[in-house]
Amino acid sequence: MEFAGKFLKPVWRPMMQAARLCEKPMRSLVAFPVAKVESGKSKYMMAHVYIHGEMGSAKQVIRSLSKAKYHLDVYDELKKEAESMGLCTQGLGGGYLVHDKEKKYIKLYGRSQALGKADHEAAREILQPIYTDHKIDAESGGMEP
Repeated sequence: MEFAGKFLKPVWRPMMQAARLCEKPMRSLVAFPVAKVESGKSKYMMAHVYIHGEMGSAKQVIRSLSKAKYHLDVYDELKKEAESMGLCTQGLGGGYLVHDKEKKYIKLYGRSQALGKADHEAAREILQPIYTDHKIDAESGGMEP
């Protein structure tokens, strides 16, 4: 037993510190909201949010912003939110989103010139568990009509 103690004592404390460092970013990633969708017509984007250096644990998220002039404005807001929690982002594409709360309807369509087209079907799959009482349509189309 004394033999094992000799080797474990020097590495025990650094291992615990490393475990604590890894724990906080993972908690931040788990707590990061999957979707924030505003009412009315807005620009939306999909992105990966992940712990720096660990793209394998990335989480796909959706953000919409009705006051945004460009899709990159939506991305900037998302990036600020992620950085405040110690996380990194990677844009996957954008489009337009119409959310009618009264009719319980969400429509995803179009594309972003800067970020490219988001996978609207994947976005619908992400939104469906959150908006279970809404009808969600994902259209494949080009730019906004």
